[in-house]
Amino acid sequence: MNSTSDLPEQTPQLETASTKPREVSPAFRAFEERLTQFATPEEKITEGLAFMRSSISQEGTPRFREFWDARKLVLPCFRENINPAIRSKLWGEYVELTVEARRLKEILEEQSAFAMEQIDLALAALETDLGNLETLVKEGADISFPEQSPTMKAKAETYNQVQRELNLLNTLASRLNGLRKEVIKTDMRIRFKTKFFKRFSELGDRIFPQRKQLIDQISQEFERDVEQFANRHFQGTEVVGAPYFALREEIKALQGMAKVFTLSSGVFNRTRLKLSECWDKLKEVEKEHKKEISAKKQVSQENRQGIEKKIEELGSRVEGMNLQDLDRSIDEIVQEMRKTELHHFDVKDLRNQLAKLREPFLAAQEARAKALEEAEREKLRIKRERVVQLKERVANTLREGPQMEVAPLEQQIEEIRAEIKQLEISKIDQQQLDRSMRQLKHLLAERKEHSLIHLSEDDRTALENLRQVLVQKKERRQEIKEQLEHYRRALGGSNLDFEKAMLYRELMDQEKERLEKTNDSIEELEQKISELEG
Repeated sequence: MNSTSDLPEQTPQLETASTKPREVSPAFRAFEERLTQFATPEEKITEGLAFMRSSISQEGTPRFREFWDARKLVLPCFRENINPAIRSKLWGEYVELTVEARRLKEILEEQSAFAMEQIDLALAALETDLGNLETLVKEGADISFPEQSPTMKAKAETYNQVQRELNLLNTLASRLNGLRKEVIKTDMRIRFKTKFFKRFSELGDRIFPQRKQLIDQISQEFERDVEQFANRHFQGTEVVGAPYFALREEIKALQGMAKVFTLSSGVFNRTRLKLSECWDKLKEVEKEHKKEISAKKQVSQENRQGIEKKIEELGSRVEGMNLQDLDRSIDEIVQEMRKTELHHFDVKDLRNQLAKLREPFLAAQEARAKALEEAEREKLRIKRERVVQLKERVANTLREGPQMEVAPLEQQIEEIRAEIKQLEISKIDQQQLDRSMRQLKHLLAERKEHSLIHLSEDDRTALENLRQVLVQKKERRQEIKEQLEHYRRALGGSNLDFEKAMLYRELMDQEKERLEKTNDSIEELEQKISELEG
């Protein structure tokens, strides 16, 4: 084989326009030094191929620049006098590595192009969100403020508006920084990176100045509120304006909101220190308060013993008392408790002891109430049974009435009517019984009509005569009543003398006597007529 026919054409070396030498890595510089130490071209080529292979097979991003620089250094060695078989083998490895590097570069360029496309889409979405900033701020979630913080509640609307906008800008800034880091670590041409960084710069000019302005605004507002809170409630060594436990919750709320708000580092540190100073002062106040509470508990314990003795004495006398006397005695002890200095836990225990004295009486009352309730339930049950029995009696009367005589049927109906009046029944049962009573009334009328139809001729004549006499008697009774009313009006007048008044009274007495006789006669006739009809 010809030693020169298999060599590639030498690539012309292009001189760079810049006079500044290109920087090389320490690894490539060491490779150049090792290459000069080899005497034969085979060794130089073998070393060069090993370096080229390591440049594109390492973990992470391949070092293409070192690969192509090493390739240029190795290429002239193939022109030297080498064993054809060895040169052919080495040349095959050289070509294979070159092809692999180009293929790898194409793959990386495709990955870079995909990454650039995704970064471009993310940048476009970021630009769109930044253009719709006002809309996104309105759609954002409100900030949750603690209920126990009057300072925060008073400024809730201001803080809410500013922090919602800051939250959105913080998110946009975080996305922008993330995209910037992604571009830095992604392999792409410098001009593409330059374009991306230019867009990053434009977006940053729209995000970061506005974000800084809002941070300054909310920081100043928060620091002013913390200062006002401290000046209002912490005057020297004194804590004023509110109970210490309320101020403690307020400090916790302010410290919590300092972590929620996007504050500048200086304001965050200053407010944290200011609130820590207030907290230390509260600790001192709380310590003093605990001392006072301890002293009051000691006094309360001594006072409690005196009250407990009176409760024990009352407990020894409770068996011979009624509930009213017991309540009167308990009320006296309670009044004394109100005048005595006692801790609220002691008051609660003493009240529980007094309540235990009333428990037997209350249990007895409850037992009596249950007994009354049971009696009412029993009374209601009996009444329901009587209503059921009454309905059954009405039903039996309706069923047996057509075969009964008029007098027994009429008597039984009157008994049912009287029993209905005695019972206090519900509206529905009353309506049902009223319908049944109307049926009984019709049945009684039918039975009377049937009796009249089957009377003998003499009985009918007697009945008709009695009815005519009854009508005449009733007419006569009406005339007497009218005459009585005439005398009564005459006596009511004021123009009568004594003799006339006496005369009218005598006439009225006579008419009343006639009316009585007439009523008795009418009653007797009605009874006879009823007997004939029955």
